[in-house]
Amino acid sequence: MSEGSSGSSTYVCVVTGASRGIGQAAAAELARRGATVVTLGRDAGSTIRCDLSSLTSIRSAAAEIRERWPRIQLLVNNAGVQHVRRKVSADGIEATLAVNHLAPFLLTHLLLPALRAGVPARVVTVSSSLARWGRIDLDDLQSARRYNGTRAYLQSKLANIMFTASLAERLAGTGVTAVCVYPGLVATDLLRERWWWRARWLRPLWRALFLSPNDAGRAVADSATATLPSEGYCLTLGGRPVRTPRAARDGAARQRLWDASARLVGVDL
Repeated sequence: MSEGSSGSSTYVCVVTGASRGIGQAAAAELARRGATVVTLGRDAGSTIRCDLSSLTSIRSAAAEIRERWPRIQLLVNNAGVQHVRRKVSADGIEATLAVNHLAPFLLTHLLLPALRAGVPARVVTVSSSLARWGRIDLDDLQSARRYNGTRAYLQSKLANIMFTASLAERLAGTGVTAVCVYPGLVATDLLRERWWWRARWLRPLWRALFLSPNDAGRAVADSATATLPSEGYCLTLGGRPVRTPRAARDGAARQRLWDASARLVGVDL
């Protein structure tokens, strides 16, 4: 096993958001199974420093990955944020959309040459079962007119599923597959801005209701080799397929989101 070493490897994994929570647990589990794990994040412990809210930083990180690891077998798009108040990235993009959806959209596009060179390869994007309550508003994709943190988060998680469905269609027959995984209700730092999450008297309840990041991380690692579900399905804990939201099965809606996303990140797909 090696973590972040350059050169050839039978199985190279790139994991975003691996400094804590689900990503950290998934990276550790993949490394335990013998993979070379390349982590992306802003903290000093990451293999490659990358601000996933910055398009420039993502492009720079992707270029370094392609140079150091020309063949990749797995990309795990895990990093995510949830903000109570609206925040904007350095590119002027609403932060939840930027990190949760546009970052995996752009990073995946930039790493496709390495994934194709490493076939069989897979793109795993971490979404949420809560995405069924999300709605894509292409007229206000960045929640500029009216911001609600929960609404922005659910929209981004639905966007993950729609992106993955479109990506799977485009990659059919290439040896690169794409799948979304629902890790379940997990106790992560995503909730740190919520008062009810910080309340000490509620912590026993959260421990009873929420999975640990380690459990969710193993589920994400398992999805790397799990049998692909049928079209229109995502994976849950244990590799069980679950039907995706109806909006994610609308090909025309997916194409509109794809086009809008490509414009925002500045790529021609």
